[in-house]
Amino acid sequence: MREMKRLVTPEDIVKFQWPSNPTISPDGKKVVFEKTVARTKENDYETHLHLSDRNGEEKRTLTTAGTSNLSPAWSPDSKAIAYLSNRENGMQAWLLSLEDGQENRITHFRHGISSLIWAPDGEYLYGLVPVQSQTTGIEILDRSKTAEELNEQIAAENKAWAAGPKRYVQAFYKLDGAGLDRGLRRQLVAIHLDTGEWKQLTNGLFDVSEPTISPDGSYIAFVAYGGDAPLYGGQILRVPTKGGEIEILHAEADAKVPTYSPDGKWIAFYANKEHKQLYVMEEAGGKARLLSGEYPYAMGDLAFTDAYFLRYPVHPQWSRDSKWIYVQTTREGRNEVVRFSQESAAFEVVVNGDRTLFHFSYDGNDGLAIAYSSPDHPGRIAVVSNEGAEVRLDDCSDELISELIVVEPEEFTFTSVDDWQIQAFLLKPAHYTPGEKYPILLDIHGGPHSMFCYAYFHQMQVFAARGFAVLYINPRGSSGFGREFSEAVHGDYGGKDHLDLLHGLEEAIQRFDFLDKSRVAINGISYGGFMVNWLVTKTDQFFAAISEGCISNWVSMYGTSDISPIFIDHEFAGKTDMESLWRHSPLAYVDKVKTPLLLMHSEQDLRCPIEQAEQFYTYLKRLGREVEFLRMPDASHGLLQIGKPALRVARVQAMIDFISERLPQA
Repeated sequence: MREMKRLVTPEDIVKFQWPSNPTISPDGKKVVFEKTVARTKENDYETHLHLSDRNGEEKRTLTTAGTSNLSPAWSPDSKAIAYLSNRENGMQAWLLSLEDGQENRITHFRHGISSLIWAPDGEYLYGLVPVQSQTTGIEILDRSKTAEELNEQIAAENKAWAAGPKRYVQAFYKLDGAGLDRGLRRQLVAIHLDTGEWKQLTNGLFDVSEPTISPDGSYIAFVAYGGDAPLYGGQILRVPTKGGEIEILHAEADAKVPTYSPDGKWIAFYANKEHKQLYVMEEAGGKARLLSGEYPYAMGDLAFTDAYFLRYPVHPQWSRDSKWIYVQTTREGRNEVVRFSQESAAFEVVVNGDRTLFHFSYDGNDGLAIAYSSPDHPGRIAVVSNEGAEVRLDDCSDELISELIVVEPEEFTFTSVDDWQIQAFLLKPAHYTPGEKYPILLDIHGGPHSMFCYAYFHQMQVFAARGFAVLYINPRGSSGFGREFSEAVHGDYGGKDHLDLLHGLEEAIQRFDFLDKSRVAINGISYGGFMVNWLVTKTDQFFAAISEGCISNWVSMYGTSDISPIFIDHEFAGKTDMESLWRHSPLAYVDKVKTPLLLMHSEQDLRCPIEQAEQFYTYLKRLGREVEFLRMPDASHGLLQIGKPALRVARVQAMIDFISERLPQA
């Protein structure tokens, strides 16, 4: 007899296995990917590499040591994999032979290494190494010391730095998830694989990111981030692999993920501020040509869900004949793979469906490896052929999902202000019974330039399991609906975007007769937290509200966020005088709040600093309003996706408890 499925619980979030970063071998025969699991006893995560042939028949685990094995890079002959591992003295580069299984550590840098790429002839490996200053240069670990001695030394140095004073002259000196700037700048290094000798190729006052090597191995192009926050992109530069002068290929600081064409004539990349589009330029630089001008949607992954763990920027990827460029796009609640003609800018959707592709790898010929989430599953890895046939390569989370009642959303659209069409989704309660009435949770995404999507969202499934219908909407400002739609909130935060949400709620109540309009709660994170704060100053229709990682005061946010003032300058269309910022601040209207409110905030949040919640909380307390404050220790703005396992469970449980305790009787 088949066992009955059970309801989703908050604790299930740490039972999932998260697959990511599938990377197809140059010969197209194998795929290596990462799999992350939570370690509940240690309250952390463990990531290892796994290998499969493209038919999903021969599989094996490649790494077992360390807790973080990431970013696999195939050798040109498909016989070896270079990757990053923390098994000894920080994140170092390791080399694994697939022929004999031998593993060798190939770097000993004090501050580790990242972003590994191979020379086309397989002789060199290139990577990014943090450098303390232009004069100090790269620091090397003392190989005469034991691993324990080195760990003690590093711990002592880190403790001394944390306890000491820190002096800055640059505007941007901190980054959420990373902390305060330690004066390190990532620089490009070449490592000879046979001898282990290395050479520093760049030495600038910028951070090197997203390196890509020319097919003949003579140049490496990369994105350089200068003094601004690494938010919208940087310049594209190149340097000879043998060392030499650095050249500027694309001077506007708005570019990301450059990639050489196989014939070496072109570089494809994304550019523009938040609405990234696909460009191509000659390999020596010059005027870039827009390829995606007729394609209205944005490049990249802008999906919003708590089901991911590791996310990577996905480079444009070329066909071997250099005629087509394959890219990841964000469209109307879906992430897809679309290819563009390098010659005519014609485009064609290659991989789509009601799902969210968060990574892909193309072998340039007859197959793609993809990682994706769907509403009923947090993550799968598959190979897709040119004919569209798919072969699953993993079994991540299958056993757990088979035990759970997972509700799939119903998509609908409605007409809002200016006759704009707005996309929305509704999850029915897990034990929905026709004829009964159910409370509503209105969930608001962050960003605002992200997008609710066809992906598993654990938090929502928990609320559905507790008898709530969950409504989630992509109001103007969301990505995936064209540039005008995304930029409609510029200078108008809390304007027509909040009306989209209220109109969507009204439409859902009219459309679905099982929704109880007298029992509506609301929650949101980041921009969603701002919107919750804003809405409870505008209406008393919610019986409870949860504002997480919020914004309450744009004046103080302008001076305290890690990405301000550049972010607020852009989002407020340059109108950042005190009066304008205060007019859009929920704190200016705090006396109007009557709704019971839970403020949740990570103590190490540098994106929306915790002072934003502290201000709103203090003023509401002084006014005698019903408000609670939940502080999450040792967590950044990314708690939703990468927070410690125990905290991820605790945040969802706290949300359930706060709303359920205030739920009016039907």
